[in-house]
Amino acid sequence: MTKKIRNLFFLLFLLGQVLFAKEEKDSLSESLSAKKLNVELYFRGGAISDYHSQEALSGSHFKIDNARINVQGDYNEFLSYRVRFRLNKAFSPTSQDNASDALDYAYITYRFDQEHRWEATIGKQLSVMGSFEQDINPLYEYIFTDYLNGVYANIFLAGLQLSYQLTPQHKVGIQLHNTLNESFAKHLENNLFTTEGFTASKAPIGGYLYWNSSLWDGKFKTKYSYNLSQFAKGYYTHSVSLGNKLQIGKHTAYLDLVYSYMGADFGLTSSKLLSIHKGLAKEAYLMHKNIVYKCAVSRYDYQITDRWSATTKIGIETTGSRKELSESLRTNYIYFLAGQYAPLLSQDLRFYVAYVGNTLHYDQALRKDNEQLHRIAIGAYYTLPIFKR
Repeated sequence: MTKKIRNLFFLLFLLGQVLFAKEEKDSLSESLSAKKLNVELYFRGGAISDYHSQEALSGSHFKIDNARINVQGDYNEFLSYRVRFRLNKAFSPTSQDNASDALDYAYITYRFDQEHRWEATIGKQLSVMGSFEQDINPLYEYIFTDYLNGVYANIFLAGLQLSYQLTPQHKVGIQLHNTLNESFAKHLENNLFTTEGFTASKAPIGGYLYWNSSLWDGKFKTKYSYNLSQFAKGYYTHSVSLGNKLQIGKHTAYLDLVYSYMGADFGLTSSKLLSIHKGLAKEAYLMHKNIVYKCAVSRYDYQITDRWSATTKIGIETTGSRKELSESLRTNYIYFLAGQYAPLLSQDLRFYVAYVGNTLHYDQALRKDNEQLHRIAIGAYYTLPIFKR
């Protein structure tokens, strides 16, 4: 039996203990099953047909895009928790936080006062970057930006968060976190880079300052954040993220804008392109300095009827160097158009058909062919309620 399977059975065993435990009392005089508990299975899968400019990447097959177990609830009115893990990702521990790529969430949240204005969260959690792309249930997205795929930022991170609800419409907070889930040496080694020219930071951590608002009776929402982080000693990354969402009747749209200046390019996309351009071999790639990343991504949803909906999304990302060649060494275009049908109004079950496109454009100085993906996807996604209390 593999280690991954053993870990899965262990997690399911723990889940069973929670679901079927007797109503025993602990030192806080609360039942073991607590005030509220919700267990769900996220699933999405179907058939995809890819046509890629690189023939080897073209083909048709069936694929499980998403399979996640989500456990969350309230122990009492002050303490809540959440654990979510993916069934189709590696359970082996990551070197920096001792979690795993499979683990999205494992945190607790404590509310300080009777009005629940102060909250503290500790554990592996979602970054508070100003983005509505990351707020959407992952089942509902057909393609993510590189940013949300964790290339240029740590999305599921171990850390500590403190927030304060100024008014019902405004919330501010701070989040401290590991810059990456892998250590300095392991991250570079995994991506065939050398550590030459850089030293690992003694404190490879970062911090977000954020402000969230809900205006016009909740029709317009914002999530704005600033992040400062360090990966290599003496080099800092500064990021500003502005998330905006508008919902009026059957229409919902968001627009996310991101700008990052990376003193040391731990995203490694531009560094890899520059290393290849300079003729460096694999495992000798060099991490570069002064890298810039920019992103604009927008999505629009229209609820045609109670059962039918349509969605479209478009995004553009650029990355490059302030000092070498161009600030747009690589431009990534993502886009899709999808239709969804909900046969059961009481369940989060959707059948979908979607066209998904991805275009990669490289600066002429790199002498690298552009890449193009066209995809047709047909399938279903479902949030299966396993247990609810």
